[in-house]
Amino acid sequence: ARVPTPLPPSAPLPPPMAKSRGQPKLLSASDGGKMNAAERKRLSRYTRGDGNSSKGVTKPGLKRSIKRGEAKIGAAERRAAQAEVLQPSEAGFLEAEGPLERTCRVRQSQLAAMVDEQTAAKAYEVQLPDLGPYRVAFTANGRRLLLGGRKGHVAVARWEGGFHVLSELQLRETVRDLTFLRDHTMFAVAQHKNLYIYDASGTELHCLRSHRPDVQRLAYLKYHWLLATVGSTGQLRYLDVSTGENVSDIRTRLGECDCMRASPYNAVVHLGHTNGTVTLWTPNMHEPVAKLLCHKGAVADLAIDRAGRYLATSGRDGTLKVWDVRTYRPLHSYRTPRPVTSMDVSDRGLLAAACGAAVQVFKDGLAARASAPYMTHRLPGREATVVRFCPYEDVLGVGHSRGYSSVLVPGAGEPNFDAFEANPFETRTQRREAEVVALLEKLPAETITLDPQQLGKVDRNQGERQREIQAANAARIADIKANRKAKRKTRGRSKASRRAAKKEGNIIDEKRQRRKAQLEAQEQAKSKKRTNRASGGAGAPPKPYDPLDRFVAPPAPAPG
Repeated sequence: ARVPTPLPPSAPLPPPMAKSRGQPKLLSASDGGKMNAAERKRLSRYTRGDGNSSKGVTKPGLKRSIKRGEAKIGAAERRAAQAEVLQPSEAGFLEAEGPLERTCRVRQSQLAAMVDEQTAAKAYEVQLPDLGPYRVAFTANGRRLLLGGRKGHVAVARWEGGFHVLSELQLRETVRDLTFLRDHTMFAVAQHKNLYIYDASGTELHCLRSHRPDVQRLAYLKYHWLLATVGSTGQLRYLDVSTGENVSDIRTRLGECDCMRASPYNAVVHLGHTNGTVTLWTPNMHEPVAKLLCHKGAVADLAIDRAGRYLATSGRDGTLKVWDVRTYRPLHSYRTPRPVTSMDVSDRGLLAAACGAAVQVFKDGLAARASAPYMTHRLPGREATVVRFCPYEDVLGVGHSRGYSSVLVPGAGEPNFDAFEANPFETRTQRREAEVVALLEKLPAETITLDPQQLGKVDRNQGERQREIQAANAARIADIKANRKAKRKTRGRSKASRRAAKKEGNIIDEKRQRRKAQLEAQEQAKSKKRTNRASGGAGAPPKPYDPLDRFVAPPAPAPG
């Protein structure tokens, strides 16, 4: 064995290693120092919520897996915070130079003259006066635009630097709504009777007759590969695009519905109804998981922010309200001169609202009440149908009665993108690989819940939770039974024969009385005869039964 060489007496001793307390620094994790305030704030933007604790877990394998999972999540949070310094772009907004200036007075022509040529080419008008009004949809990476006219005109276009049509269809029937599926290679169109799916070149792939009688609105859930549809009968249907099977068919029982949006945070479908309520639905429940009374009139449109915290609703009563989805309470409301027909929320939290011939954009209008719009775009002689923000771009697409308008909105888009989430510059090979990965990582429909953070957590009190659920169900059933009114069975009571029999039953006459006395006398005679036969005569004990008694001659009657 080797013996370590001792240090000479004159050599200084090495300093003791500092013990690590708290979380290590982001930029220098090896020195064992604490994070400063700026690093903690940066890390908080990438946190994934409260983790699972292995305390109290008795199974060793489960305990090790919990610790490993939490360690991986913590390392991913720190790496994401460290990589924040590599993000080259920052969002910018319009700013007024003085107190008398208003950003809402800046026109698109003035804004195009201030920006570079590449950005200025994104602001244009497309005149399609004969086949409107038009609906608009963008792909998840914002590279393709889908237009659908009410009278049957459908076009897929590349919108950057001008309007370049890639494929075009003339369906010659009503088009109510349309949306891209996972990417620009397939899109769905809700037509006059059926729901159709086309490819990028306009070739019909599927005709879904199970979604009759007519589909009003479409929504695609990209992480679950589900296409949600709702129609005039109030039927909410979920279609698995990867397999082609119907996952769920739910009767809302709230009448016709033409207002639907899916939350980008938890994939819960929000429906707006004609009675002023907004209901939240998941494919694994046939009752709404939440129900809000938002307006006195019918709900016109909905919009949900990227984080799933705020819900904006507009009603036919001329109000626009913002709700906190975490508490289901209204934060503030706006009065509009005309009902808002369409709304959308950008990646950076800007709220766009279409009201007649004007489109207004509000900055910071969700968390706080905005005193004035951030930008205003007017459409003289036209009426806006739908507004949609383009992902990762400062562009707002407006579909109106005479075509399409591309509007510049500084600060609307997210400047830094995640290439694994949505890559605006992906190649054909990258798109194919991403499609395969998305199929392998497809989430089942049962994972759609109000709180997605509950997935993957350990339920330690499962028995207690089941008892609480059973007690709640028993209390609900008892309440229903207590409030249930007894039914009066009146079926057949109005017949003529029933009325006549009831009338005769109330009449007491002499013939009825004699017949009743006669029946009573006959019954008494029969009862007395049975008693005498069983006892063998009056006053004598009963004779035991003998099988040979049948051969004995009956006694002769007494003379006289």
